[in-house]
Amino acid sequence: MNIRAQLTFRYIIIVLLVLFAMYLYLGTALKGFLSHRITEDLEAHAVLTREILIEKLPPKDNFTYDAIDPLIDRLGKISDARVTFIGVDGTVWGDTERDGAALRAMDNHLTRPEVQDARQLGSGIRDRYSDTTQTEFRYYAMPIYQRTLPAEESELIGIFRVALPMETVNTAIGTLRQIVLFASVAGLMLAIVFSIFSTGVIIKPIEKLTQMTQSLAAGRIDSRVPVDSKNELGRLSRNFNLMADRVQEQIDQISEEHRRLDTILRNMGEGVLLVNGAFEITYANPTAISMLSLPETHIGKALIEINRIPELQELLQIAEQTETVAFAEIRLGNIAEPEAEVTVVPVAAGEEYVIVIHDVTKERQLERIRVDFVANVSHELRTPLTTIRGYAETLLNEDATRTKAQEQFVVKILNHASRLSRLVSDLLELSRLESGDVELKRTQCHLNSFYAPLLDVFEPILEESELVLRWDIPESLPQVRIDQQLFMQVLVNLIDNAIKYTPDGGEITVSAETCRRETAEESAVNSAEIVLHVRDTGIGIPMESQSRVFERFYRVDKGRAREMGGTGLGLAIAKHIVLRHNGRIWLESTLGRGCTFHVAVPL
Repeated sequence: MNIRAQLTFRYIIIVLLVLFAMYLYLGTALKGFLSHRITEDLEAHAVLTREILIEKLPPKDNFTYDAIDPLIDRLGKISDARVTFIGVDGTVWGDTERDGAALRAMDNHLTRPEVQDARQLGSGIRDRYSDTTQTEFRYYAMPIYQRTLPAEESELIGIFRVALPMETVNTAIGTLRQIVLFASVAGLMLAIVFSIFSTGVIIKPIEKLTQMTQSLAAGRIDSRVPVDSKNELGRLSRNFNLMADRVQEQIDQISEEHRRLDTILRNMGEGVLLVNGAFEITYANPTAISMLSLPETHIGKALIEINRIPELQELLQIAEQTETVAFAEIRLGNIAEPEAEVTVVPVAAGEEYVIVIHDVTKERQLERIRVDFVANVSHELRTPLTTIRGYAETLLNEDATRTKAQEQFVVKILNHASRLSRLVSDLLELSRLESGDVELKRTQCHLNSFYAPLLDVFEPILEESELVLRWDIPESLPQVRIDQQLFMQVLVNLIDNAIKYTPDGGEITVSAETCRRETAEESAVNSAEIVLHVRDTGIGIPMESQSRVFERFYRVDKGRAREMGGTGLGLAIAKHIVLRHNGRIWLESTLGRGCTFHVAVPL
């Protein structure tokens, strides 16, 4: 049933209920009104007729049928009602409905309810069925008193009763009910016509709105509703048109952004894929299709089925389990020596994942070439530098006569050769660490075992600079499984760096503690680690330099670093040693308030 039929039906039902209620109310009210009027008429006839009877009736002792019944018949014709006169003993002396023998045969009326009420209360009114006439009447009875001597006294001589048949009352009420019913039916017909017209006026704008919404749903966003009025429906139409304008603006904006985004994705050098929660491909840009050799019908297929790269599947599972960004460097199977940095980002509460693939094959090749070049050059420089140092030491140790200037030249040659030798050694060490050629010789040890060797190395420098090395590592810490020689080099490099950048009289504190770290690689399982802190009270590191201090040859204060010597590779070597132990290294610093280096090693 459509809304027009529903509204029309509801209008009709409401009007029908109202008219039915009015019909019942008016019928009841009119019946009561007529009944009251009939009772008043009966009472008026009874009072008037009683006065006539009081004057016309013979004395009580002279009552005869011939004297009373004709009088009662005449009074009945005048009042157009049934009139009855009943004696004190209940004898009916006159009745408009009976004459002669029939009158004399009437039973005693003293027990009639209206007669008893008249004797006891002064009047009586009842609606009841008459056994005499076999008709329903409304009776009104009144007592009749006749004056006797002395004049001030009166005597009850009988009961006078006036009656109207109920058929007359019911006929009048039925006529009125028919009039009310006719008016109700006429009102119902008018209500039906009005409801059909009014619902049409209301429904027409709604139907237009429905048609426009269907047009919008079908994609015709230029559809608009004509505004024909200023009422609520008119305001609704205007608001609908405003909403349609906003929707069109949003769609145009989204379409433009989609075109722009599609252009960016299609021309990106990185591969971009979008997969759903079941790891089925929902989007792939051309670069990703080329990198992974995806077939033309790749949309909707599981990534693992069309490109079997276990590392990529593991990375997706890590992102799914941890609900965080997962990153790894993996090898793709469709390029010669392919290497790619893959990032998986969960979106839409884990229901979709964005995969970004960055091909780093050329970068890694260039990195290997650079590392190999540095290693080769460092290796080739090692022999001539050793020779130069040997000759310089020989010249310096000979007893030959030399001028002071010649001796100074030999010392400078020896110092620079030693510095270059240290640089070459550090470069070779760093190259071996970066290439993974260094094999770790792990043993169980406590961090306090490094204190005495470090004190032997730095005690002269600490005394000369009036620096304090505070060692604050508790014995209760668990042992760690590390390469002691390499880790010793980490501590030496960090403390040496702290000494160089801490003014005289400062303090260097070495402390450690255990903590737990949540790692995505272990599926969000907490892993225990020991964190070592090397804190100084030096000049600090500016914020813009903190991200580069672990780069090779990078110096925060180049002038100060040259004065103090060093190769500029200490922190880079420390970083790669820590990474070889599957650890982490980072720093915290405030300019002018010192610096703290943190080294975390898994237990």
